[in-house]
Amino acid sequence: MSTARLLTGWDALEPPRMAPDLDVRELEKRSRLMRVVTRRIAISELGNREIAQRAGIPPQRLSDLLAGKIEHFSVDELQALRDCVEDES
Repeated sequence: MSTARLLTGWDALEPPRMAPDLDVRELEKRSRLMRVVTRRIAISELGNREIAQRAGIPPQRLSDLLAGKIEHFSVDELQALRDCVEDES
């Protein structure tokens, strides 16, 4: 007999469980930091390539930030970017 589990309609309605490393408070903190950094970049007179170079990250990584790809950045990385952009303002 197989041990495979048959999925029923009720299984499809069950909300997916979050991974243990995705803490809601951390996501909120990352979200706030991302908004601050993108706002600072928007009002900066520097170009995106210049900001990326000064922050020590590849331009594609800065593009990921501006595209809202929050899962690509840790809180520490976002804080470092915030500090870098604030120094340049």
